[in-house]
Amino acid sequence: MKTQLFSAHAQLPEGTDIYENSKYVSLVLTVDGDNGTILECSTPVYCKQTSDFVADIVRGKSLEKDVSTILAEIESRMHTGSKRSLITAVQMIHNRYMMIKEKTGQKKRIT
Repeated sequence: MKTQLFSAHAQLPEGTDIYENSKYVSLVLTVDGDNGTILECSTPVYCKQTSDFVADIVRGKSLEKDVSTILAEIESRMHTGSKRSLITAVQMIHNRYMMIKEKTGQKKRIT
């Protein structure tokens, strides 16, 4: 399977400066379609430092096996007002990836 691109958007907390500018955090991941390994990560709403920090947390981890680790690292290492929104975006991408993986797995079994 080829690489796949996933994105998710979650509302930022009202009253924060980032909410006033963007309203939503976007998380964009390039993923190895065979094993769910995250190859690239972008969070366009964040400054480069924060986007790079998030990328360091998720890059190389698997959407199939490491989601709880990713969420725990975000929870323990990020101390920002938008942390919950980012966690929601990760969960949304994980769910979407698993649905796609299941669907493509069913197609392989049928053929």
